[in-house]
Amino acid sequence: MDKFKRICALLAVIVLVVCAILTLVFAILKNQAAWKASAYCMVVIPVLLYVMMWLARLLQNRGNK
Repeated sequence: MDKFKRICALLAVIVLVVCAILTLVFAILKNQAAWKASAYCMVVIPVLLYVMMWLARLLQNRGNK
């Protein structure tokens, strides 16, 4: 299970780095629609990851009570 968590964490970091690079590239190229979408993903993806981790922790401890 620890190996799976490490792989998921690494994938999450890679996705966030790619989003940050794309946001920068779209801003430099002055592509407004793509920049806005990429900036939106820079906010939404970490929030979704946090919520999924929170729910996993909540549901994992549910059976112990």
